[in-house]
Amino acid sequence: MTKHTIARFAGIAAGAVMILGFASSAGAQTVTVAQLQAQIAALMAQLNAMQGSSTTGTAAITSNLTVGSTGSQVTTLQNSLIAGGYLHASATGYFGSLTKAAVMAWQAANGLPATGFFGPLSMAKFNASAGATVTGGTTVGGTTTGGTVSAGSTTSGTITTPGVEGVLNVTAGPLSSTVLYAGQTMVPVMTVRNQAQLSDIAVERITVDLGTSTNIYNKVFTKLYAVDAATGQVLASQVLNSSTVTQSGTDYIVNLSGFSDVVKAGTYKDIQIKADLYSSINTTYANGTSYTFTIPANGVRGTDGAGIDQYGPTGSFNQSVTVNQALTDSAQANIALSPSSPLTNSVPVTDTTNNQYLQLPLLAFQVTAQNDSLHLHQVEVDFTGVPTGNTTATATAAYLYNGTTEVGTASINTSTGVATFANITDGTAGASIPLNTAATFWVKADVTGVSAGSLAISAKVNTGSTKTIIYNSLDSQATNSGSSVGNTITVLGKGPAFVLNGTPTLAIASTNTNTTSGVSTSTLTATFNVTVTAVGGDVMFGTQASATPMFLFDIYKSGVVVAPAGNVSTSTFFQIPSNVTTTGLSNSFVLSQGNSVTIPVTYSFDDRLTTGALTGGSTGNSPFTVDVAKLQWVTGGVAANTTYTAGQPAWTTNQVVGAAR
Repeated sequence: MTKHTIARFAGIAAGAVMILGFASSAGAQTVTVAQLQAQIAALMAQLNAMQGSSTTGTAAITSNLTVGSTGSQVTTLQNSLIAGGYLHASATGYFGSLTKAAVMAWQAANGLPATGFFGPLSMAKFNASAGATVTGGTTVGGTTTGGTVSAGSTTSGTITTPGVEGVLNVTAGPLSSTVLYAGQTMVPVMTVRNQAQLSDIAVERITVDLGTSTNIYNKVFTKLYAVDAATGQVLASQVLNSSTVTQSGTDYIVNLSGFSDVVKAGTYKDIQIKADLYSSINTTYANGTSYTFTIPANGVRGTDGAGIDQYGPTGSFNQSVTVNQALTDSAQANIALSPSSPLTNSVPVTDTTNNQYLQLPLLAFQVTAQNDSLHLHQVEVDFTGVPTGNTTATATAAYLYNGTTEVGTASINTSTGVATFANITDGTAGASIPLNTAATFWVKADVTGVSAGSLAISAKVNTGSTKTIIYNSLDSQATNSGSSVGNTITVLGKGPAFVLNGTPTLAIASTNTNTTSGVSTSTLTATFNVTVTAVGGDVMFGTQASATPMFLFDIYKSGVVVAPAGNVSTSTFFQIPSNVTTTGLSNSFVLSQGNSVTIPVTYSFDDRLTTGALTGGSTGNSPFTVDVAKLQWVTGGVAANTTYTAGQPAWTTNQVVGAAR
């Protein structure tokens, strides 16, 4: 032995004397026997290292070992610890407090968390440093391929409070959904909230009680996982079968272990218990059947900074979940009117030679797929057409589109007005609706024979199990619900077609107070911007000075129409467009066939009468709105009007409360 080695040995011996002396002092009550043994073992390990001790050739350890473990692998561990100078006792094959202290010393010397639990991290380090081999397989990263070991290892965080004893509180955490379906994988079934107090605590095992029936793991659930809820990291997993599930009294339990998930002192960490379900479950066990997962008292074990095992909860808690058949069996198609569906409107024929409008957009509806991907198999659409001034106008053919993709065509029954898009097979372009998405479909129709009058036409999707049929991914019928009813579109062969540009507005234009009565009055002005096209002939319109003006308006107060006559002072104003005919006309103008003009028009009214009474009633804080009640014209010497704009949201202004109170 060299002088240098003798000097180091003397230092180590002195350190041992200091430790023993400290243990015998008055303050030694704070040092446990296990801690003292660990410190002595660490010093002896240094001495053995200088003397060239080695564990090369030791048999592999392939099981988690902790206090209470027994068997040949414990003996292997103890022999190695004895050879390394960490354990000063004979190998008994029983993992007790002395072995735990020795393991802690060995872990500290090898850069591992000194928990005393000999898990996957310790196994990997031990087997690699000792030159251990595993019969029948190759050890790669702590996992044996082709052999008997498949434990793996997961460590999250390190303990930063060495020597400090802590407290572990375990409670139930939140769960987003308690409804499960056959075939789901890694779906949460409960949340375990672990709170560390005083010391960091490494959670290393969770025991889950599956209840008193084997059906829960033989018929319904195939595997459990422990998952760090914050990171999504899988800490441990266990296949459920008769070998991994053990009976404790009348209940069946399974342990999720072999990991170390550190909870920092003063914080909590949620570990979710997730599960895989059998892909096919008999309806006896998956027809809204309830199953309960329980964390028993002391079912969670962790190790604190002092290497002491901490347990929780103090009392059991549980979580019940409901299991149904596969999602495909509960596939749902929700049908609704699309926001892009055409508003009530009038349009001219696009082909004036043949008096027709081919593929007129009438209805846009959405189908939302829930629980499974879906595809259209049959869509029944009911068309309603009302011809005016022309009995030959009709709708003959219907089309179903997804965007620009044609899904199908159908004839419109002349007696019933029904068109059925039938036998749409899976794989048809545009017919699919992916899971949790809404697909928009358009219904169009050919309108023909509109030579002089007009055809007011609308469409709706007839829902119901025999009318509109939507299939799930297995080509079984999904449940559909909802409705989709389109607005009325008037196709003109002759007359004016009106289009509202932008959004109409209502604002307070001015406010004044009568100096005598002290009564305040505000003038509100509504503004509309309308484009009109003359279809099939010239059209005459009256100015605001005419007895039959082009525009008439309704005032609403709190949703109730306020009749303009006798109640309010009104004023309508618009300029006569420049590209119209006024020659020889009084208070009117003519728009020539095929021409279009855009007319901005305003309508003003007072919110208080000259007598001081409030317009439309006594309540002063009620809001006003204005819409276009009627559009009037003359064509071919015959006076006519359009009223579809009345009450239409698109033709109605915003709400405004006047200044009068």
